[in-house]
Amino acid sequence: MARAQRERGTGPAGALAVIESVLADRGLSAEMVSAGSAEFPVHRCTVRDPEGRAVTASLGKGAGAQSRVSALFEAWQHLQHEEGQAALAHDSGRVRAMPVGTVVCQPELRGEEMIQRLARDYPDAGLACLRAEPLSPGRSPVWYPAFSRSPSCRSHPIPGDDLRYEPYLRYAYDNGTAAGVSEQDALLHGLLEVVERDALSHALLEWYLGGRSRLSALDPESLPPDLRRLYGEAAAYLGALPLVIDITSDLGIPVYCALPSRAGPYPGVIGSGASLDPEYAVERALTEVVQSSFNLSLGVDLTLGRRLESLRRWPLLERCARLDAAPLLDRVTFDARPPEAGPGGAPGDVPKGVGEQIAVVLETLERAGFGAYSFRWNPEHDRCPVLTVIVPGLEAFSMVHSAVPVLPTGRALRRLAGPLTCR
Repeated sequence: MARAQRERGTGPAGALAVIESVLADRGLSAEMVSAGSAEFPVHRCTVRDPEGRAVTASLGKGAGAQSRVSALFEAWQHLQHEEGQAALAHDSGRVRAMPVGTVVCQPELRGEEMIQRLARDYPDAGLACLRAEPLSPGRSPVWYPAFSRSPSCRSHPIPGDDLRYEPYLRYAYDNGTAAGVSEQDALLHGLLEVVERDALSHALLEWYLGGRSRLSALDPESLPPDLRRLYGEAAAYLGALPLVIDITSDLGIPVYCALPSRAGPYPGVIGSGASLDPEYAVERALTEVVQSSFNLSLGVDLTLGRRLESLRRWPLLERCARLDAAPLLDRVTFDARPPEAGPGGAPGDVPKGVGEQIAVVLETLERAGFGAYSFRWNPEHDRCPVLTVIVPGLEAFSMVHSAVPVLPTGRALRRLAGPLTCR
């Protein structure tokens, strides 16, 4: 079975037929700008409405047709997430405005350091919350601050949410938001994204806060033939050999990241991936680092330079956003062993069913003391569900990669040796 197919309920051809049908039913068309090889292409997608107006943009990566599937599902995710945010004001059963003090008293949010800081800074604020449903038995729903998973919260105000905590809106992030051909498909992708960004957050702080531990990078000769070809393609595209670093956290779910070993024309180029199949985590990291460089080369982010400049007052944050590999090179050890498996066992023993993989990830999180929850953005009857997975206490500091001045949001706060003045 193809690596990507293990994490989607159907193969790329079936998923492509579904998402193209869903977009066509809405009168939407897609334009692709592409790079990379036929085996591992990357895409930037622009979706237009029947009048030809651009309504969203997305990125896609993966082997063969999977890259186009990825771009179209991400476009649908963006559209449905935006529409879902616009509808929150009228969704009284699943959205509630609450005093911030009541919100942070929920036991599930004790490890949410960013939300706890917000409550101390704005103790009288009214905070709109999403009713997030538990993914494991024995847990109750949690009311989770809507703004932190609603990047468009300014455009779609919710009655009772006074937004007086405006400085914290920089933490609005779509972490864990995913689309799928089924709800299970979207759940697995959302869970793995939350795990991936938690691991990357810890890695960034370890790399640039003055860590001294050795970093384990993959020797490309240890990879199977298709991933060796992908590694070579990434090196040719980046103009430098990629460092593929194992950043698996204490959770044990395989996470890898890839970044150029030598500074290129664009700062902040990185790719990362998480999967119970370690080879697929490597594939995602390598395809995403090419995608990252390709996207920056298109010049679509016109404010990145100004945002990076604004981080100069916080050197740690600037280092985390620029992602220069030079300070890491003397700490890297190249490992000739194949990528190591996580809770699913050896690479060939990864659970093949999406439901089985979800069960392994949830069990892993529960053993570590983390509960997982979800919130669906589009109606139950819609094809291709879009939802957000929330795991309170896991870290989302990796959003600093977008050159946003943030502090750790969860369990990584202890890594900070000294205070930073950005909230």
